[in-house]
Amino acid sequence: MGTAGNRVVIEEFLDGEEASFIVLADASTCSLLRRARTTSVSGTATGANTGGMGAYSPAPIVTPDLHARVVREIIQPVLSGMVEEATATSGSSTPAS
Repeated sequence: MGTAGNRVVIEEFLDGEEASFIVLADASTCSLLRRARTTSVSGTATGANTGGMGAYSPAPIVTPDLHARVVREIIQPVLSGMVEEATATSGSSTPAS
């Protein structure tokens, strides 16, 4: 593993609710599967998270406005960046949608 263990990254604790978006994509299309929300080990909104072992869908915390914002501010920029990076390395000119 080389120098991988020489540095430790500690993430800040984030309080609040969480939802997951699963996206299937290629260079020109994108499909979002139903959003999901994981539950805590205790089955409440508090406590250790199950990491997807206790998930349900749809996630009522994701309003239509929040869904649109996630697509606009996170998913589309990531997909566009992936296409730009692939274009720079492969010479392809397929645009993101």
